[in-house]
Amino acid sequence: MKLEMMRQSSRKLARGSALSLVLGVLLVLSILMTAMLRMPGALRRTVTLVAGEIQEMYLAESAVIAKLEGFPDGYFAELPPIQSRVLGPWNLWQVSVPKVRGNARQFERGVLKFEFLLGNEFGRFAASEWARCAITLERNLRERILQSEGLKSLSGSRRLFNLDSSLATPGTHSVVLNISAGDLTLELNSADAFGNYGGRVSVRSFMANVEGDVKIRGSVHFDTLRLYATGNVLLQGTVDADFVEIFGLAGVTVSGDISLAGLLLSKQNVEISGRSRMRFPSVALAVGYRGNRLAMLEKAVFEGAALAPSGVVDRDSSAVLLDSAKALLPFCMESRPVVFSRRRL
Repeated sequence: MKLEMMRQSSRKLARGSALSLVLGVLLVLSILMTAMLRMPGALRRTVTLVAGEIQEMYLAESAVIAKLEGFPDGYFAELPPIQSRVLGPWNLWQVSVPKVRGNARQFERGVLKFEFLLGNEFGRFAASEWARCAITLERNLRERILQSEGLKSLSGSRRLFNLDSSLATPGTHSVVLNISAGDLTLELNSADAFGNYGGRVSVRSFMANVEGDVKIRGSVHFDTLRLYATGNVLLQGTVDADFVEIFGLAGVTVSGDISLAGLLLSKQNVEISGRSRMRFPSVALAVGYRGNRLAMLEKAVFEGAALAPSGVVDRDSSAVLLDSAKALLPFCMESRPVVFSRRRL
């Protein structure tokens, strides 16, 4: 009798264990099935997002191609509008973001998502052609400065330790100066009315036409820097600029912890030294009738086109010259525009 009761009890225990195992398996299967049911939705959303980003890039590139081929703005209604800025000898195009609302694609004005940098093919010309090019670049730079809004004219040598609001165009944080019969020296080492950029003075835009020498020293960041000087231009210290156009009739010298991108132009000499870096796309052009010199020394790095058509290019073994066939001077030649770079904002 006792043996029979023990057998029945073991059967109940076995049934109870099996039931627990079955319930555990069902729970695991339920979790797996729930996850599997959710996966297509998540995957679908990811695919939709990627497809949307690809479509945005396709529309942006199509708009750029249409503009390059000469079609007027708005010719293709489905393509986004392009905003254009001139950066010296280059063009910066920015494309708006397409938004799909219902069955209609709308373009949200003021929201930019793609940026393209454009120019023309690079070619090496005779010294006379480069001289013509330099004259055009010089004239365009001077006209841009002297015709800028908020130009302030001063006379005699000026030494500025800060750029206060009295010099800036109201609401723009931009300074435009015309210095006649004197030199201009900027000694910038601490934050001022323009704010602070990583411990440095930050200036949105600084432009100056100077009948003399220009010296910029200290720790400063410029969004845009344009200088036209009848004498020498000297940049020293820790100077960083997103884009520059600099002309120094007697010479241009860049030395120290300098990082620039843009155009350096002189009818005499251009010297880049002391670990300075000229980022792509940059052009350094020393154009003179004879004896002009372009020098890259002391671990300087130059990315672009460095030319001294009627003189010499002097580079020591520590300097790095990345002479790019993509660096463009559209004033010098007739050629089909091309896209240098593309990025998502």
